[in-house]
Amino acid sequence: MRGAVRSRHAILLTLILTAVPACDNVMWGGADIEIVPPPPAASMTPVVPDDRVFAEFGLPRGQVLFHIVPSEEGSRLVPIGEISGDSVRTIRRPSGVAPEAYEERFREAVIPLGSQFDVFRRGVRVGTFVAQRPGPITHCGVPTVLGNTTVVAAASDISQFIAFRQGLSPTVRGEFAPPQITGSIRTYASIIAERLILQAGLPRPRSWPSAQRDMQAIEIAPGAHPEMAATYLVGDSLAVGPADPQGYSVFYLADFETRRGYSPVYQEVRDYRRGGKAAPRFVDYLNWDGEGGEEILIEVFGENQVWYEAISERNNQWVKIWEGERC
Repeated sequence: MRGAVRSRHAILLTLILTAVPACDNVMWGGADIEIVPPPPAASMTPVVPDDRVFAEFGLPRGQVLFHIVPSEEGSRLVPIGEISGDSVRTIRRPSGVAPEAYEERFREAVIPLGSQFDVFRRGVRVGTFVAQRPGPITHCGVPTVLGNTTVVAAASDISQFIAFRQGLSPTVRGEFAPPQITGSIRTYASIIAERLILQAGLPRPRSWPSAQRDMQAIEIAPGAHPEMAATYLVGDSLAVGPADPQGYSVFYLADFETRRGYSPVYQEVRDYRRGGKAAPRFVDYLNWDGEGGEEILIEVFGENQVWYEAISERNNQWVKIWEGERC
């Protein structure tokens, strides 16, 4: 009798589990369960290039910094550079290597399908990215990979992150608790931008709200007032494409002191009449080298490509520690 009961229970459980794939979202006992396709099966014997191949193809051997960006096909993982001491080394296909051969070797060694990456936001780990299918090649000829990003609930409305491959990630602690944009930040944002614009001898924008293209509250140092990063553009947009030759961009990082309010600690003002389009935007920060304070990743939009910069505090002064090579 007990055997018959167990058999009926087993049949019922089998029927329940078999029914699951027919639904995209299933509710059991008040819990929402989302059915997603599994990641590609990792090879039982992964292909690992030998030292000669690493040298010949210029493949990164250590920690690679990635930027996760949204795309129509899901999250896209973009290689930025290889961490090299307190700086970053640009990833680039050697001139003598065929594009197809470089792509194949790079995907095998750096972003193999099925591999997992730790996802970071505002200095702490918030989730995981799983590489699922090949992504497009960047303007500089570096392969990317598409996949699924799973993050904590507090970061569910965010689409861009910093990432490192699991096993090569920096060790950080803390919970994700992003600061909010305060009234003080809103008040000072355009005041600081105007000061920097006038110091550079550039004309004020016709409209401050339309010129402000990005403003983020960040918390690099604990305190009652968060820091802020902002981008102001005239005759341009935060995207790859042409800009007004008379346009300009203003990017700055500012901190707060009670006696003076917000003041810039790092700034870039670019007059397009002199150097062409370069529209920077704050991406995120993380102490990726494990020394000193946080490093900040900046994305820069040009006329036909995107490149990156990194800044950090050295000897109590914020300085640029790396700028990616343009193709």
